[in-house]
Amino acid sequence: MNDSDRLRAVRVRTRRRMVFSLLVLTLYFSFVLNWTEAGAFLARPLGGTQVTGSLVMFVALILLFIGLELIFLWFYRREGSGDE
Repeated sequence: MNDSDRLRAVRVRTRRRMVFSLLVLTLYFSFVLNWTEAGAFLARPLGGTQVTGSLVMFVALILLFIGLELIFLWFYRREGSGDE
């Protein structure tokens, strides 16, 4: 692998990491809905339970973050380490 191929691989990985990071930050900031008028529906209990929409959103975001990291790692492993 020559230098231009390595540089291209680094650029692709950096671009991909930036996209994943921006997506994660956007999802983190979506939790702000819990403190706005637009997200008032999240404060209400769901059905006949004590579970609120905020709690469901929190758990869903955590699972989504874990899933995104697994996808990112899958991309990284699929391409190899780039040291070949």
